[in-house]
Amino acid sequence: LAESSKDIIDGPTQELLQEAQTNSSSFKGTMVPGHENDISALHPIMVSLPPMESPLLDCVQNKIDVEASLRQLKRERLKDRSEDVYISPRAKATPKATDHFDLTAKAQEFLASDRKVFLILGDSGAGKSIFNRNLEISLWEKYETNGRIPLFIHLPEIDKPEQDLIDKHLRKVKFTEAQILELKAHREFIMICDGYDESQQTRNLYMSNQLNRPGGWRVQMVISCRTEYTGVDYKQCFEPSDRNSSGKAELLQEAIIVSFNKDQIQSYVERYVLSKKPSWSSEDYQQALKRIPNLQDLVKNPFLLKLALEVLPQLLGNNSNYSATRITRIELYDEFVTQWVERGKKRLTEMELSPSDKSAFKQLSGSGFLKRGITYLKELVAAIYEHQNGSPVVRYSEYDDQRTWKEAFFGDRDGSQLLREVIPLTRNGDQYRFTHKSLLEYGLSLAVFGPSKHNEETEAMPSVSRRGSTSSVLSFESPSTERTGDGDDQSLLDSPLGKRNLVGELSVLQFLTERVQQEPVFKGQLHSVIERSKTDKRVRTAAANAITILVRAGVQFINTDLRKIQIPGADLSFGVFDSAQLEGADLRKVNLRN
Repeated sequence: LAESSKDIIDGPTQELLQEAQTNSSSFKGTMVPGHENDISALHPIMVSLPPMESPLLDCVQNKIDVEASLRQLKRERLKDRSEDVYISPRAKATPKATDHFDLTAKAQEFLASDRKVFLILGDSGAGKSIFNRNLEISLWEKYETNGRIPLFIHLPEIDKPEQDLIDKHLRKVKFTEAQILELKAHREFIMICDGYDESQQTRNLYMSNQLNRPGGWRVQMVISCRTEYTGVDYKQCFEPSDRNSSGKAELLQEAIIVSFNKDQIQSYVERYVLSKKPSWSSEDYQQALKRIPNLQDLVKNPFLLKLALEVLPQLLGNNSNYSATRITRIELYDEFVTQWVERGKKRLTEMELSPSDKSAFKQLSGSGFLKRGITYLKELVAAIYEHQNGSPVVRYSEYDDQRTWKEAFFGDRDGSQLLREVIPLTRNGDQYRFTHKSLLEYGLSLAVFGPSKHNEETEAMPSVSRRGSTSSVLSFESPSTERTGDGDDQSLLDSPLGKRNLVGELSVLQFLTERVQQEPVFKGQLHSVIERSKTDKRVRTAAANAITILVRAGVQFINTDLRKIQIPGADLSFGVFDSAQLEGADLRKVNLRN
């Protein structure tokens, strides 16, 4: 009926419909005399009129129906809500501020104001993404017809978000072009942009998308970014300003997420036990967190707290001598990934696999399933950094990506699918990414040097080619690699340490710094790389990375012969080089500040 309404409603009736909508007095004019206040006494023609917001009336007025699609989007977003334990984070207004506030309350205050951009900064794992998702869920729960529309946008999933960001996202969630035009013309949005740093942006997305300009999208923007990604002039990437006007600071509001306090940690543990029902009680966790040295400081980071609660029961086992136990950040990640792969293997054993998958699973298990899973993870991460410069979202098309580097990892041959299912990787349509950005960075550190138990288990493992080869992940044939010399340090030179400048990858450096403190062999190999740079300029990148890692690990170079070392771009800040010999060293663009 709605589709053919223009044909079955004559001209005079259409005019009456329009008059009834624009002039409420028309209703009284059609009432039976003497019964103006009796709704049942409406003139017969008025009784047959549709509700004012009906699809029939929209069709008569050439309006595009968007509410049905919005209701569907709302259902999907509420259905996809995370089951992770959530504690609302606290934040501060500036880096030096001492007053803390509830971030959820501050966000609601922003949304009720005339400000346009709410910038949320925080360290890796501080809880930016889970806050953004919970904010979106709460806004959808309160959504009413014709109200402001919340949109959660994970920026790395959008191609070139500096242009037509909202249009691209709406197309991604199945809105038609006509609906997009209707929404742009008549509706307002709350746009929640997650992962500005992960999308490797430098543009001001508010300005480049011309938000709140005449004829543009009407939006309030919430946007999150890692603190370490911001520079001195970071505000210019977020302020609603342009070349012809000064920055409008009053339109920008900021919040910096702070670490969990003791009450938040306790509340998180209690909710975790209630929700996940682990083998440990809340009291067991609290005792471990209090008595294991340094652990209380680690778990002030929400993501590390989550990792700790997942791995501690199995990691500690029956060990009750907590005071003699030391757990580092990288050990939490080592154990988390190991347990994740082992759970994935167990899940596969309980599934009904196809004959080809059964054969692949048997081969993987025969040569060490855990070893295969760890190697697959390392090689995938190394390929992401090599081919995508670390951009975390991989788009894979079975047709378009044949014979590319992606096929070796995301094709369904030779056990790749099984390995893909047992590492912390998520899929959304044709897009793959790790469950947390820090796992991608941890994987890159593994590709440089893993823990002893991984090295022992994986030393005979094959490598998946990163140069577009479709070699089997079950094959023991490694791709050829150009050698730059002999020695124990060769594996490092063939790893991302020798191929990529890691000085700016602060989270990766932190993992590798802890690995130096954990693995004396790794420390010795880094020293060897630096020594080799004296005579081999091809290892300059590796040497710059190596000395940066050692300095961050607290290694001192007192009275050390560093003549002719080649370490351009290294970060030696806060290093100890008393009486070190540096004659003839290549120190171009080296950071020497303390």
